[in-house]
Amino acid sequence: MAFIDDLAMELFTLALVGIVSVYMTASVYLEYRKNGAKNIEEILKPGVFPLGVLGVVILIMGFYGEMTWPLPGSYNILFYDPYMFIGMILVMMAVAIGYRQKLQYVGILAFFAGIIAIYYGANAYIDKMTSSPIAMLGLYIAFGLTGVFTFPTTLIYDMLPGREKVSKGWTVILVLFWLGLIISAILAAITAIEAVPQHLLSPP
Repeated sequence: MAFIDDLAMELFTLALVGIVSVYMTASVYLEYRKNGAKNIEEILKPGVFPLGVLGVVILIMGFYGEMTWPLPGSYNILFYDPYMFIGMILVMMAVAIGYRQKLQYVGILAFFAGIIAIYYGANAYIDKMTSSPIAMLGLYIAFGLTGVFTFPTTLIYDMLPGREKVSKGWTVILVLFWLGLIISAILAAITAIEAVPQHLLSPP
């Protein structure tokens, strides 16, 4: 099977997911601190379209990778298994927001997908599957922890109506969620940027 050089674009999609997600959730948090819960659905709703499109793109590219195995050896399993989970969760999250459903049910899936991503990354690190093991492990751990903290973040969102203020514990969870998103987006973007010159010089 020929190598299909989509890795840089796939990594850039992950970075974009982090950017959109941080912007959406931070906007909701600031709106809630300013005006309470009455307008948070309207603040969150504009993010449904870009998040949903990114989810569909990731799902399509992930499904293609799972079916055709374009990468050398078991790198297909290492990359495309977690990539597919991200695509599915993003699509479900966009649908849940668009139809005003509780987000915690998608959040629990994100929690377990995050654990799976960490497990994949740890095994790849142990098996020395990359020339940059620390960066690769950091990428998988950051995305994994983002998935783990997605669950309590969705619980917070579902409980916001009827709450007068966000507790300090909730704020800590949100900060950890944002840190995971920011770090994973930066690592994905750096890895993609480093891959572009090499991939341009060695097209399939």
